[in-house]
Amino acid sequence: MLQATLDVLGDDASIAGLITANAADAIFLMDGQGRTLYTNPAAERMFGWSNDELLNSLLHNVVHHHRPDGRPFPMEECPLGDVFVTGRTLVAHEDVFFHRDGRQIPVSCSNASIIRDGKVTGGVLIVRDITDRKQLEQQRDLLETELVHRIKNTVAVIQAIAQQSLQGDDVNAVRETFLARLSAIGHAQALVAANYAEDAQLQVVLESTLRPFTSEARCATLSGPPVALPPKQALTLSMAIHELATNSLKYGALSVPDGKVTVSWTVDPDQERQRLRLVWTELGGPAVRPPARKGFGSRIIEKVLAADFTGKVDLDYDPQGVRCSLDGFIPARSSTPR
Repeated sequence: MLQATLDVLGDDASIAGLITANAADAIFLMDGQGRTLYTNPAAERMFGWSNDELLNSLLHNVVHHHRPDGRPFPMEECPLGDVFVTGRTLVAHEDVFFHRDGRQIPVSCSNASIIRDGKVTGGVLIVRDITDRKQLEQQRDLLETELVHRIKNTVAVIQAIAQQSLQGDDVNAVRETFLARLSAIGHAQALVAANYAEDAQLQVVLESTLRPFTSEARCATLSGPPVALPPKQALTLSMAIHELATNSLKYGALSVPDGKVTVSWTVDPDQERQRLRLVWTELGGPAVRPPARKGFGSRIIEKVLAADFTGKVDLDYDPQGVRCSLDGFIPARSSTPR
């Protein structure tokens, strides 16, 4: 079978060559000093260096020259260097390499030494880009932290809603109002937990998130064109709006009957993506004072929201009312209402 395969492939082809040329993982072949002898096409795509550019260069100095925090990473201290010194094989450890443009790329590596006559004459490095997995892990960690944070906030929200709902002489009406608002909280939490399996209308995300916080006396006005958000952006926006609404209910415009919240947005079309400008504004509440320190909630609003929309977020603690503006982008494919 092997000879038949070679006959079909021809004299110039080899099974090893076909594997490395078509592999999805990056493969590097080095001599006994760690100089690059061969780089497969996947490695060129992954790190931006061509085979000719890497030829005879110390691979470590090109793709693994620093630790993730920026500190220098001497060859003798890295797992790849250990292969050439000891002849050991290190399988599937995780690391961070660098693209030609300076980007950090999280990777899973397998290093193997090539030994002839008892001496290390070279090494093979196989690298898999695990960026997608790391991003999913970061999102999972974020959601776990958000869950703990939201449980604490939910207690405060229920206390505030109870204080504002349990008023009046009609016990049945008071009970119905309170239970309806509790139900709305549960509905909003379920939407976040579901992580939006498909694109969601921005206005629906806002309405669902704000429903537990509003009433006839405390209103939120929404205005903007129909636009759909992909799941990850819908989830992040819901988390940020929930944080703003929670703070407003505890300290801001939604804590008093005359307080008002407006959320407005515009969308400018582009060829590959759309620019979304969204503004949260509070009026009529107690005088605003900036928080003494910024916690997880501020991180959700200012950092995560900006990152997921590839834009920027400004959070202004104006004495007249909190104002939060998002200037970011959404994929063009999500621009048409379903």
